[in-house]
Amino acid sequence: MIILPKHIYIHTPKTAGSSFEKMMWDRHSFPVYGHQHNTPADIPTAHLHKSVFGFMRDPLIAECSNWRYHFFSWKSPKMTFTEWCEWRYGDKPEEYGNRFDLTEAQVKYGYRFNVRPSAGYFCDATGKCVADRIWRYESLGWALGEVSKMLGINCSIEGFGVMEYNWSRGREKYEPHITPRAEELVRKAKAIDFEIHSAEGYIPLDYSCPVVPNYADSR
Repeated sequence: MIILPKHIYIHTPKTAGSSFEKMMWDRHSFPVYGHQHNTPADIPTAHLHKSVFGFMRDPLIAECSNWRYHFFSWKSPKMTFTEWCEWRYGDKPEEYGNRFDLTEAQVKYGYRFNVRPSAGYFCDATGKCVADRIWRYESLGWALGEVSKMLGINCSIEGFGVMEYNWSRGREKYEPHITPRAEELVRKAKAIDFEIHSAEGYIPLDYSCPVVPNYADSR
């Protein structure tokens, strides 16, 4: 989360949020408030009047990107995308992650991180969406132009890449890794994300869903 003079930016995982945060600090000296994945439920009372915005990504591709990041950072060749989805969304226990030869901390973190719908990142403590605008990640270049106009500052993230894993610099195609079973599991777990992301026009804001807790690592 970044608290600005009149706005609040919410960092949804896998939407170039780390690059956006680096840009806002390096170029404009706006720091992250608290944990980077704080949500509207964590906004200090004095700032509740401010306009909330952020980005949302195709939920299936976002989940695949999430898997690929951990696949590379954890160096676990046993963890296919389908296995990742079975572990996190297929009624498997946390200990199922031990089959991937992960550390205890990695198993605990991987089982919990970002398993709730991305839509919840924009909800207050009651589960009501309070965002004033959610842009689609798929139109990030155009969206950042709109954000720049809204904030009155340059918000381009060109040159501020953070999470580059030395595998095509984010240009790898995710589709070959997605199986029908993986898609079934993600669609069931994040139905609200599929619904609002695929809506015509702007992403709808009149929804409610489970709140994503602080640190975004709770089931």
